[in-house]
Amino acid sequence: MADFPINLQQLVDAPNLGFTDDQVQLLLAHVGDLDPVIRDDTVFTLFTRGFDEDAFTHDQRQSIAKHLLIKRGLFTAINQPTNDAVFQRTFTALLTAAVLNSDAQDAWLTTTEQTQFFSDALTYLVREHDQRGWVPDKGWAHGIAHGGDLLRYAWQHPQFPLDQTPTALAAIATVFARQTTSFQFDEEPRLAMPLIRARQVDHLTTAQLNDWLITTDQRLWGNFSFDCAPVARLHNWLIFLHHLYFLLPGEPTIHQTITTLSQHYYQVNGYVN
Repeated sequence: MADFPINLQQLVDAPNLGFTDDQVQLLLAHVGDLDPVIRDDTVFTLFTRGFDEDAFTHDQRQSIAKHLLIKRGLFTAINQPTNDAVFQRTFTALLTAAVLNSDAQDAWLTTTEQTQFFSDALTYLVREHDQRGWVPDKGWAHGIAHGGDLLRYAWQHPQFPLDQTPTALAAIATVFARQTTSFQFDEEPRLAMPLIRARQVDHLTTAQLNDWLITTDQRLWGNFSFDCAPVARLHNWLIFLHHLYFLLPGEPTIHQTITTLSQHYYQVNGYVN
């Protein structure tokens, strides 16, 4: 923390935000910093404010996008055993989500850049195997939640290719299918939000969502036993279904399907006849 520029910390509370090019580069260099005060409270806060308040110049926005596309921080050491590189990946996911959200409001990315970011969002959740949420002394890793956020902003983007909707659905199903422990840090609603936003902007039909719920449920119940991993997967799925039920009102078909799937869960576990 002592080596981190004090002028960047002071910007967090600045009423009229603006950045020099050097400050933008410093922020990019600390996206995955292991100090949560720097990473969360300063760097990510400033990136969020910068995009929300239109505080970056056009050239600065372009430099941020190009940095993400060239450095590929979203996939840093993603195939290696669990390690601290997860912070680089997950906070790159949040930054990429902010870039896509900004572009959705005021198109400034090229078509090629949009296409690559969409592809990255569809791929990241499938490739991220670090299941940790909160890491003592280092803060939020939260790859599943941050990956859900990235997929949300990609899928709801006006230029998201609708022929990739099955790929987006498959990515979320993969997360549930491979999870070996119960979620602890509200990952379920973060995974529900991509579906909810896609449905709200008509990038996902009721029929597509309904069919996916049924087929994913069948997949998760396949070869079920009362061992730790399958029990955890089904518990995660049930909580996810309930979040989806309440966060997506006005969908009687979806609500009926979720009710049926929940009833099956309760019957298998002996809670109802």
